[in-house]
Amino acid sequence: MSIDAGDALVRALRDHNPWWEHGTEAFSLPARQKSDFYHLARPDASGSQFEDQPLLGLVGRRGVGKTTLLHQFIHHRIETGDNPERFLYLPFDADPLYQLQSDEQLRRAVRYYESRVLGRIEADHPHFILLDDVHQIEHSNKPTIDGWGSPAVELLEDVPGRHVAVTASAGIQAERELESVAVSAEDYDVQPILPEKFRDYLFTLYPDLEQEDTRVSPTSLRTGENSLPAALRSGEIAPLVAELRQKYENVADAERRISSQVVDYLAMGGIISYDRDGAAESAADLTPDDYARLRGDVRNALYQEVPGFESIQTIADLERICALAARNRGAEPFRYQDLVELFDVDRRTIADSYLPALAELYVLTGTTEYDNSRPRSVQLYLRDTGLVTALADGDATPLQNDFAREAELARIAAFDHTMRFVYGIRAEQGTDEAPTVQFWRGRNGTVDFVFEIADTPVPVGVAYRSQDREEASAAIAEFQETYEAPLGFVLVGDTARGTNPIQRHGANIIQLPYWLYLLLC
Repeated sequence: MSIDAGDALVRALRDHNPWWEHGTEAFSLPARQKSDFYHLARPDASGSQFEDQPLLGLVGRRGVGKTTLLHQFIHHRIETGDNPERFLYLPFDADPLYQLQSDEQLRRAVRYYESRVLGRIEADHPHFILLDDVHQIEHSNKPTIDGWGSPAVELLEDVPGRHVAVTASAGIQAERELESVAVSAEDYDVQPILPEKFRDYLFTLYPDLEQEDTRVSPTSLRTGENSLPAALRSGEIAPLVAELRQKYENVADAERRISSQVVDYLAMGGIISYDRDGAAESAADLTPDDYARLRGDVRNALYQEVPGFESIQTIADLERICALAARNRGAEPFRYQDLVELFDVDRRTIADSYLPALAELYVLTGTTEYDNSRPRSVQLYLRDTGLVTALADGDATPLQNDFAREAELARIAAFDHTMRFVYGIRAEQGTDEAPTVQFWRGRNGTVDFVFEIADTPVPVGVAYRSQDREEASAAIAEFQETYEAPLGFVLVGDTARGTNPIQRHGANIIQLPYWLYLLLC
């Protein structure tokens, strides 16, 4: 019996591209676009991020929504007038047969598309080839089979108006393959896809908050005369405080609605609720099965995708680190020596192998002490609070009426949102340098987060419980005195009724509500 898997992908092309026949009726999508959709598709402007360069990579762990984004982009463009035939979608994780001799299968599928589908319409408009889960067809250990990089380069050569987008689990997978075929860094971009932020969850529940008079945009805090970078340069924080107060006023009438959803977001995180066809209003709507599925997705990502970009002998250790971080809930840093003894590996394996692999998948980030070239400890933050719940408890029941646990999850979510805030500022400044957020220990307490903008440090303290405010403010004041930091933030879980929620302590500490901070990141 002869074995021929070479036509498996071609045979299934119309199954994977039903819009060629049925247009927008072919789609079954969540009621709301993912947050990344807006900057990728630019629905209110011409063009898209897919067209800014010949090749775009979308990277993120399994279950975060990369495939959904591709389908939302296709749906949007067809809905606004593009021919359905301009979009070819090839999912390499849909059938293992697609991964056999994948280089030739990919070339054959595109030839069929060009002659049988694209050839039916005028070719004077951009068209898109979308390759999903290309990390499944790298084939680095099969010298006679090309990875996806070579066919992708061929697809772009001598074909005006063609754009290629790929998805993978980690940026290094896309970058390594493109470097191997000598693609210039100017010809491609890599965009991380992360779980939904609090603002995304909130806008799904309350679409009216997206209206122009109530929408709280972070853009003016990232750039402009009232922004955080401007305050750091000038040392004048009054314009920044005024900007923050104006943003609060935009949603002051909805404060109770917004703040009441914080605990549900903390329990669910940014993946589970979106999977349920729009955000669940209450964590009580979820079941242990929802959390088990989230945990299973992460386990699959670790076992199936980490070996593709890191040489790690014991993949199970990565899951164990995640479980350890979930149990700790960001309460205390771990000493490296304790981790070495617990996992029976050397420090280099922990610091240079395990933690970078988890960070590449945006599952967990390890952060060390600010201004310490030889840190002895590392703080472990899972990047999705729903995963904390899934690994530590199995469902949200233990969180109910446990304010201490709620405060711990609040610190974890604040870390994740701070990372995103720093990324947004650096993107506005035209740098793609990865954000770094650290902690700092002083005599008066610990500063939860420290990040730098143009080499100027910004300390942030989380005082989710009222009894933590004094210590948080004292630690920030000590940090500012030590490093001459122009300003710092204290995030408070509640504010006294009738008081101004945006306050200045001393000359250069800004207090603002925790929920507003999440909304602005």
